[in-house]
Amino acid sequence: MRSRHELVRKVNQQRIMQIVSERNPIGIPQIIKLSGLSRPTVDQIVGFFLENGLLRESGFTQGRPGRKAALYELNPSTGFGVGVDLGGSKVACAIADVGGKILIQGYEQINPEGGTQIIAQIIELIKKVSKEAGISEEKIRQIAIGTPGILSEDGKLSLGANIGNLDGMHLSDILRKLFDVDVDVENDLNLAAVGEFLHGAAREVMNFALIQLGTGIGSGIFIDGHLVRGSRGAAGEVSFLPLFGDPDDPWAVENGLAESFLGTKGILKRYDNICGKPADVTVKDIFERANKGELEAKQLVGEVGKNLAYVAVSLKAVADPELIVIGGGIGSNPALLPIVQTWANRLVPFEVNIRSTSLEAKAGVIGAAAFAAEKIRTRMMVGTRERKSHG
Repeated sequence: MRSRHELVRKVNQQRIMQIVSERNPIGIPQIIKLSGLSRPTVDQIVGFFLENGLLRESGFTQGRPGRKAALYELNPSTGFGVGVDLGGSKVACAIADVGGKILIQGYEQINPEGGTQIIAQIIELIKKVSKEAGISEEKIRQIAIGTPGILSEDGKLSLGANIGNLDGMHLSDILRKLFDVDVDVENDLNLAAVGEFLHGAAREVMNFALIQLGTGIGSGIFIDGHLVRGSRGAAGEVSFLPLFGDPDDPWAVENGLAESFLGTKGILKRYDNICGKPADVTVKDIFERANKGELEAKQLVGEVGKNLAYVAVSLKAVADPELIVIGGGIGSNPALLPIVQTWANRLVPFEVNIRSTSLEAKAGVIGAAAFAAEKIRTRMMVGTRERKSHG
């Protein structure tokens, strides 16, 4: 476990890097004002970034009497990070500078043929978005891909049930050879949590959990400012919580008992049961009907909110996050939040702080690009330390 001092230093470094990224070129006085940090702290961190090649001087303040102050900007030679979010129906791509600022985003409907066609689509989307941003492929230094499922130690993808024919594929190896850069494949919920931590509802919250409810359900967990992955990379797979669902149903057990009840298929099945007949509707239709006062739809929305609260409280009891963020195509519906909050705080004798995502469906791709940018920064800082040790 890292010390509190190390965690605070990491947050301060991230804060200053984001300020420079958004405002560059910028001087020390402006950084102090925007960050709320002391002069010695800002001087130390800016000096650290200069030493590691992340920032560079870009001139001096003009037009003011007295001593001119240096201006700083991101070092353009550091390159850019690319993030890809691979969902059940869409693939998204974003590019971030080394400070984590999102420069451009692009989205496409996923290729229904699956497998190698999806990989080809990812490659073309990266090239397309890079071209639109005016960034040459040679300036891409890191790629991060978020996908449903678990990545094994040998780099194979498993449990990618919502994406056709990707099981067992080595995504990272394929893209690494094509772009000649480091490639990380991460669970999509983990990267969405990174997005919330750096740019969203959990910004600078050191201990939090993100729960996303959509086609399925899953979570990403931050403890002491770091992602929790677990022994198999499966930390946060709340779809397998045995809170609801039929343990005698092989499909439910395979895909997760909680997901079989709370995911899209489970919600639609439950609506049919409440109505007493098959209903040709989407989950969005059900929420719209509830908003208009339909009793069956209102009953189901109440049940979804209550069950989501059970998942949230389970995470609270195990990981004790300061905050739980609710997102996803279904989870971010504003009708759910008050229901989840009410039930969560009835189920336990302590406060459960819950809020909705501020990034909506963009959390995954924003987190992937920011994750890639952070890997670039870390690699440069490690390189500086190694050069010093051999100097």
